[in-house]
Amino acid sequence: MAQNRARFEKALKKGFQYNADENWPKAMGAFRLAISEFPKEPMPYVGLGEACFGLKKLPKALDCYKLAARYSGGDLSYLRKVADIQERLGQLTDAGRTYMAAGELLLRQRKFDEAIGMWQLAVRLEPGLLAAHRRLAMVFQRQNRLRDAVREYLAIARILDDRGDKRKALQMCQAAQRLDPDNEDVNMAARLIREGIDALQKPEDGEESAPLTAESEDGMTQMVRQMASIFAAEKQEQPPAQQTKLGPVEKAHQIAQDRLAEEIFREEDNGIDAGADLSKLERDALVGQGMDFEARDHIEDAVGCYEKAINGGLRLPAAFFTLGLLYLKQNRADVAKRAFSIAVKDPVYLEASKIALSKN
Repeated sequence: MAQNRARFEKALKKGFQYNADENWPKAMGAFRLAISEFPKEPMPYVGLGEACFGLKKLPKALDCYKLAARYSGGDLSYLRKVADIQERLGQLTDAGRTYMAAGELLLRQRKFDEAIGMWQLAVRLEPGLLAAHRRLAMVFQRQNRLRDAVREYLAIARILDDRGDKRKALQMCQAAQRLDPDNEDVNMAARLIREGIDALQKPEDGEESAPLTAESEDGMTQMVRQMASIFAAEKQEQPPAQQTKLGPVEKAHQIAQDRLAEEIFREEDNGIDAGADLSKLERDALVGQGMDFEARDHIEDAVGCYEKAINGGLRLPAAFFTLGLLYLKQNRADVAKRAFSIAVKDPVYLEASKIALSKN
């Protein structure tokens, strides 16, 4: 193994020197030798991609940078290279989805402004990329950038309306109206969509409506989403010595926070939630705000966000458990007990709920 590593390092060093000298053919030979030693190391693919790019072999360069992104665990610089080459090749939809995937990684890392930048690039290249508009709407609302959020809700409504899904489009207009009730553009869009719904004949029994899911993801987006989930899980893991220091309440709270984060990343529901006053996007924004306020110990603001999300249709036991703990911090044991009574529908919160209440 040591000899393999030595040959790998030597070939890698030579390859990058050849790239610096723009001796592309020799560079390709050196990097291929490095790959033969360690085929799952990212750097040889980066160097080989650079050499292929120098030789104007863009499709091969694209393949190399995709592998570099995969084996690096989603290095954003490689993802940007992938998107750049996809743009050069005229693969604008694929480039948009790559930027979308990069934004997912940044959102997992709570780098909201950088994530927004990626999603804005995505919709610039592919204006109909519904998933990117959804993420922008959610994060803008989470940041109280209401004008920007309204713009994205309108964009989502127009895309859905164009696809023939008028009921879901109307739901997005209503979400925008809740943020800006006096916005003439929003009210006009809602009125036109309502008229369109009224004009439609009722579908026959068994007739399926147009699919509401976002556009199908390509392999790059799926791969990066999977990596984002893995990174988030790894970041949440703690060494055994640290885990033993957590009591039952702290452990349950950690699980609740993880599940709330998972809810934000769960794909958009395929239909309008029965009995839900808010769309999933709106609930996601409120959950995110609540988590942010809670992390900063702004208890009253966090309670307000979680309550709005729950009143808007969120039925996740994790939300009720989290809200119960926050109520206890406000010395509101009675309402905390009611919240815990719903949270314990998931047994993971049963013991922790009893202990938390017994301490108050």
